[in-house]
Amino acid sequence: MTTRNLDRLFDPRSVAVIGASQDLTSISGQPLAHLRSHGYRGNIYPVNPKYTAIDGVKTYSAIGELPETPDLALILVNAARVPGVLRECGEKGISFAIIFSAGFSEIGAEGAILQQRVAETAKKYNVGVVGPNCQGMMNIPENVYAGFGSPFKMQPFRAGPVSMVSQSGGFGYSMASLAEEAGLGFRKIMSIGNEAGLTSMDFMEHFVDDEGTKIVVGYIEGLQDAYRLLEVGAAALARKKPILVWKMGRTEIGQKAAASHTGNLGGQSALYDALFKQKCIIQVEDVQDLIDYSNAFLYGKLPHGSRVAVVTASGGAGVALADQCAQSGLQFPSLAAQTIKKLRALLPAFSSLINPIDATPSLFNRPTGSAGLREVFQHILDDPNIDSLIVANSSVHGALATGIAQVIMELDRATTKPIFVCWSARDALAGDAFRILKDAKIPCYKTPTRCGKALGAVTRFALACRGQQAQQSEEIACIERPAVRAALRSRQGMISEYEAKAYLREYGICTTGDAVASSIEEARQIAGQMGYPVVIKIHSADISHKTEAGGVRLGISSDAELSAAYSGILESARRHSPQARIDGVLVQEMVRGGAEVILGILNSRQFGPAIMFGLGGIFTEVLNDVSFRFAPVTDAMARDMIAETKAAAILKGARGAPGVDVGGIASTIVKLSAMAIDLKEEIAELDINPLFVLRESGEAKAGDALISLADHQAARA
Repeated sequence: MTTRNLDRLFDPRSVAVIGASQDLTSISGQPLAHLRSHGYRGNIYPVNPKYTAIDGVKTYSAIGELPETPDLALILVNAARVPGVLRECGEKGISFAIIFSAGFSEIGAEGAILQQRVAETAKKYNVGVVGPNCQGMMNIPENVYAGFGSPFKMQPFRAGPVSMVSQSGGFGYSMASLAEEAGLGFRKIMSIGNEAGLTSMDFMEHFVDDEGTKIVVGYIEGLQDAYRLLEVGAAALARKKPILVWKMGRTEIGQKAAASHTGNLGGQSALYDALFKQKCIIQVEDVQDLIDYSNAFLYGKLPHGSRVAVVTASGGAGVALADQCAQSGLQFPSLAAQTIKKLRALLPAFSSLINPIDATPSLFNRPTGSAGLREVFQHILDDPNIDSLIVANSSVHGALATGIAQVIMELDRATTKPIFVCWSARDALAGDAFRILKDAKIPCYKTPTRCGKALGAVTRFALACRGQQAQQSEEIACIERPAVRAALRSRQGMISEYEAKAYLREYGICTTGDAVASSIEEARQIAGQMGYPVVIKIHSADISHKTEAGGVRLGISSDAELSAAYSGILESARRHSPQARIDGVLVQEMVRGGAEVILGILNSRQFGPAIMFGLGGIFTEVLNDVSFRFAPVTDAMARDMIAETKAAAILKGARGAPGVDVGGIASTIVKLSAMAIDLKEEIAELDINPLFVLRESGEAKAGDALISLADHQAARA
């Protein structure tokens, strides 16, 4: 899967430090100092014509004078000199370079031109470039600390199975430092900067492939190659290796900040959310989420389903857990009748056996050797309706706490079902209990919110891993129409409704019947053959929104109405868009007795072809209730798209209204996905609005369509 082997970037046999300074406290002096102080085992070659030695290390005046070809060059020179230095690295045969220098796309147009020269030089000489404008990297097990700043001055990070790539050096290493302080061990950390060469996706791909990495973490402001998340996410699911992402720049002001910070556009939040959802890439919103979710995944147990049981000494804690677990997609099934019978014999009569189970403080205050505690937990774990267990332990401390932790640890060893613990006691009062759970890697959280979110993340990932296996057996629609591709390739701008619907039919998508009339007489003849009532619309590729131009009339039931409407829409359209080319009037069959939805294609080089579904008509913009998936979309994925919108309830039938079969919509989505793949170089956007869904037959017909062609003269957004 890896496009470039990054092993020698993270574990170089030798390193050239170009622009190294004798001032080891300066930015250009620190990388040499940190490599040495942390025990890097390879050769280090400082390059600076000003010196013969730096800190006792022989220094070379030029890259060409080095006695061997290093695996990695650290470039610490003025921005204007970087392209020339990179060329020398390429001529020497150096495989990787980390460019620390700033002054590139993050400062505007002039810097962007300089960065383009860097990218072109890297490509010409096949140098894997990290940066520019980055802080460096760490390979903690191998003692490679190649960077600058306070994180590199600290005691060595603890080694662990988490690897992270960050588009922000300062913030990324702050995250790592806080997580490390909380006990989370890291393996590899890379600050990526402006991504003139290697991208965040290159590193995520590497981490997914890396056997020593068990959890992949990314701090992202925007991805220029976001479409790769589909492949990388699929590989991660196949390896049961979670990807945790903190996506910044989700608001308008955040996106502006991201652009000025790293020269990288934040992108559309809806599309990022769809990418993350499609491959269960877990989003975090705080460093605490990163710590909590990582501890949950490192526990090593994945539940078989989303059904959770909660046992608590406090009804309030149970309610809080129920709220958070429900928000995290977990279910609270009733316990089996046999389980309730067994629990009733062990718990006080005033306890509640409705899940979440309020076992009252009496259960947790019993000596652990007495009957009750172990048996209650065991009966719940044995229940076939339950996939995981949360024990909410309130503030129990001292010897009782230690005994409870011991019971939980022993039960955990004997079951495949995950046990999570919510325990609010102070560390000083229940330290021994917490150490027992920590040593057993049993996830333990101070608050219900943290506990519920962590179990929810693990459960979603477990279900996604199984869903990935099922999707691989699903049939993917593949439709190729070379003639359509050829017809669209030489054109630009908009395609009219009449022509767009003809292209839809090429991909098996059903449309309403229609014909173009160039006169009132032709319109009458078409309507007579079609049968009243009919719809008429202005026919012009220059008028995208016909309703706003007064260019649509519905429910026309006679020749007289048709004549009046024909003249009316021509007049309205010319008044609205005097410069528009009008090619006639479209006469269309009137569809009644169904629901209206919207489908679409949104294609970009950043994301690839995305398919949209939502409630049609005027509600599309008003409610903004749409879902996205990235092609290819299977029938099951299409049905999931429909189910996750508010439109699903309307389609089922709300307040006694008859519902419609969504099979026709799902089938149309699958065909539209095939069209999006086949025309990914030709189409920028496509709207079907509305798609009529007939209640009796479930048949779906495109009532209107609009295609915006790709601009082959400029890069698409």
